[in-house]
Amino acid sequence: MKAAIFQMNIAWEDKEKNLLKVERAAAEASQNGADVIFLPEMSLTGFSMNIKATAETDKYTVLQAQNICRKYGIALGIGWTEQCGAKAKNCYTVLDKRGIALSTYVKIHPFSYSGEDKYFVKGERLIEYKIGDTYFSTAICYDVRFPELFQGISKNRLVTAVVVPANWPQKRENHWRVLTQARAIENQLYILAVNCVGSIGGVSYSGGSCIIAPDGEIVADCGNNEEIAYANLDYDIEKLRNSFPVYNDRDVNFYKSIL
Repeated sequence: MKAAIFQMNIAWEDKEKNLLKVERAAAEASQNGADVIFLPEMSLTGFSMNIKATAETDKYTVLQAQNICRKYGIALGIGWTEQCGAKAKNCYTVLDKRGIALSTYVKIHPFSYSGEDKYFVKGERLIEYKIGDTYFSTAICYDVRFPELFQGISKNRLVTAVVVPANWPQKRENHWRVLTQARAIENQLYILAVNCVGSIGGVSYSGGSCIIAPDGEIVADCGNNEEIAYANLDYDIEKLRNSFPVYNDRDVNFYKSIL
């Protein structure tokens, strides 16, 4: 499995301009032999709470992404917002190379510090999906601060990679790297952390997108530029988990008693 992450400088609330950028990235990733390319949270708008302008009832973003998958023969993960009554859902959909939807995850932890919870409803379930021989799951941005979520994901021992699309601001960039590495190490799986970069909607984003191996090693890094990074997800996770069986020592009943 060769995976790509695209660290985008997202044009603020401009879906058409961003679609052109996504198509170019998908074409490049496909030419470089990637099986899948993952994009940041709210890929075609940036992190916007202007849901009257950005939220969709027709799945426009997904439909356009399906065309890109079919055209270039590559699986793709893309963020978008879906209208949900007076609020919206912060969604991330993964499509296979034929454009067939494998999963749609809804962000479980809206970022209340910024008021996201006033505009977006919470997701209610974890998602697992398979690309080639690799089982993935998804978490979005602020979700990475909640280790319990990732422990829930890793309970399914088939899952060996978690995609974390984000719009993570520069002022907390150190948290991004520490938290994503921690989630990889403690759950012994890949973390594909894909952020945006640049000045978007008046907020500065420093990127830092990376692919982190189950032992915490950073095997691909986009740095602070708009860039595509690649990694082969070929770590022998079963061997690691058997040789260092941390999972066996979790005491879920005790955790419930103190939480």
